[in-house]
Amino acid sequence: MAEKLNKLVRQNWGLKVAALLLAVLLWAIISGRERTFSERTMKIPVEVVNVSENVEVASVRPEEVTVSLKGASKFVAVVGSENRPIKIDLKNVKESSKLNYFAEDYLELPKEVQLVSIHPKMIEVYVEEFATREVPVRIRFRGRLAPPLRLKSAKVVPDRVVIMGYKSQVNRIDAVLTEDVDLDAVTRSQVRRLALMQTQNILKFRDRRDVELQLEIEERGGRK
Repeated sequence: MAEKLNKLVRQNWGLKVAALLLAVLLWAIISGRERTFSERTMKIPVEVVNVSENVEVASVRPEEVTVSLKGASKFVAVVGSENRPIKIDLKNVKESSKLNYFAEDYLELPKEVQLVSIHPKMIEVYVEEFATREVPVRIRFRGRLAPPLRLKSAKVVPDRVVIMGYKSQVNRIDAVLTEDVDLDAVTRSQVRRLALMQTQNILKFRDRRDVELQLEIEERGGRK
């Protein structure tokens, strides 16, 4: 038995030694790579999450930050390939605010990776709160009635509407105008629909986008 074992060990000993050396070499390469440190600069996007229904993110500055990282090569490479965003949580933000966050506090890195630098350091998020407001409707006239016609009365139904928009802008709106009513083309009393004019500060009208115009025209001297 001992003789057979001895023969097996001596048989093809050269190939066996070569295989052992190759295994040792591969282990050394892999182990060396794991211990190799590298530094890398990359851009990381900024993302906001958990935005409340009554607010909207008006702006995020910057939309990405530049970071320099250092660590074991394989871990730094993973960060670059995944490109995990910086997530800003707005769960408890319910009203218009200008918020500042330290980017480093929201940067997710493996413990094996070290942050060397980050620019810019601060992320600014501006949040606008939605609001509604009831305002009067005003008729916008242009031109003039041909003589001897006279405008006896003019009104819209309804005479007030509810607008929606950002709170800071809606609170400055005192009235909503209708589309133009060209008096040059009016020859008699009439009832018609008028569209409401939507400005950049009015995101939408809550219930309607038009009103009914009721014009009463008469001739000077009392004839309609």
